[in-house]
Amino acid sequence: MDRLRRGLSSYATMIRLFSRNVWLVLLFGIGTGLTFGVFLFTFNFYVLSLGPGYDEAFLGTLTSAASLATIVAALPAAYLAQRYPPKWVMMAAGLLGAVAYLGLVLFPARWPLIAFRMVAGVAMSLSMVAVAPFLMANAGARERQWVFSFQAGLSTVASFVGNLLAGFLPSRLGALVGAGPTDTIAYQLTLGSMVLLSAVSLTPLLLIRRAAQIDRAAVELPWVQLARYWRIFVRFLLPSLVIGLGAGLMQPFMNVYFRNVYGKPDPAIGVVFALGGLAMSVALFAGPPLADRLGKIRTVLLTQALSIPFLMLLGLGAWLVPNGLVTAGAFFVVAGVAYIMRLALMNLSNPVYQTFILERVPQQAQALSVSLTNLVFQVGWFIMPQISGQLQVAHGPAGFTYIFAGVTLFYMTAIGLGLWFFGGEARQEAQVMPVV
Repeated sequence: MDRLRRGLSSYATMIRLFSRNVWLVLLFGIGTGLTFGVFLFTFNFYVLSLGPGYDEAFLGTLTSAASLATIVAALPAAYLAQRYPPKWVMMAAGLLGAVAYLGLVLFPARWPLIAFRMVAGVAMSLSMVAVAPFLMANAGARERQWVFSFQAGLSTVASFVGNLLAGFLPSRLGALVGAGPTDTIAYQLTLGSMVLLSAVSLTPLLLIRRAAQIDRAAVELPWVQLARYWRIFVRFLLPSLVIGLGAGLMQPFMNVYFRNVYGKPDPAIGVVFALGGLAMSVALFAGPPLADRLGKIRTVLLTQALSIPFLMLLGLGAWLVPNGLVTAGAFFVVAGVAYIMRLALMNLSNPVYQTFILERVPQQAQALSVSLTNLVFQVGWFIMPQISGQLQVAHGPAGFTYIFAGVTLFYMTAIGLGLWFFGGEARQEAQVMPVV
């Protein structure tokens, strides 16, 4: 209890240091997190409801298309985030995202779905490269780690609420027009209701006052910075690339995993996703005090390693249930807990690692570093969903056994790379901040 009180006291102290501009961006993140929570949960089921030809393989194509757009937009987005005020770059990203969501609802055909999913990828790239440098410029060194984790935590809490809404909105909205909860129109109404919220979430950005800026007249082109700092970027980005390969194999299909392997309806899956989001938000809020105690790199490597057994449990369920070795209902609880724990542990380290990177690259290259981190992560989401979708089509629910085996291998490789590149810093952290 004494440790809990100290932790809460530290949070209260750090939160009071947050600037007005930081709080406005946090509010923007809450709105976008809620919207994305509904979208992430509902979109796959919406596409599958469209009929023959709109299967798991096509879901992989859509995810790859969005990632390709994010990759192509990465360097231009980094330049825009440095050349123009972040406030307006974030505004443009939010408006572009709202247009993409609306297009996905209004044009439910193969090529429009691909096109608007790519527009959503560009919007995400713009938003990510603008937010992180803005927070770096508007937060002091003392509270910076807390700002990044708080931003991620609040967005995740909003996504948690979005997952809950997404589990129940299709049945409620579908009933208004006489449609069932898994009918296409029910999913369209759910996604469409989020378009307005996406636009409203931009309001806090209009209230941002003049913020700390870099000299925009001296901004270098991204490829010039890349040529100058490439050695620094390779060390930071290679582990993120490998993590992205594993995430792209698994994460876009987690709702499909729970439906196809365990035969669960949308509300039950929505509860699992919501609890996962809640656990992830708690983990994100726990990140700063844990990083203060263990050090940033040790926190990242430890939490990633602890997630591996839970990945194995998810793969085990995909082998046991389709083969009739355990009942779907019994192992659904185990798989749900494993999903929640893996999600919390892996995502706890994301803002910690992001802060670690931003503190070690020159200020003028911060937008590029965020953009490149997003780019290499999206490489995995471009390549691997195609493979994952084909495995599911070829092997049915049992295909997830191969999927989770691959994810486990990728994550273990990433941890090994982290130890190779940053083992020396981890040892220094152990000497300076020993565990008590």
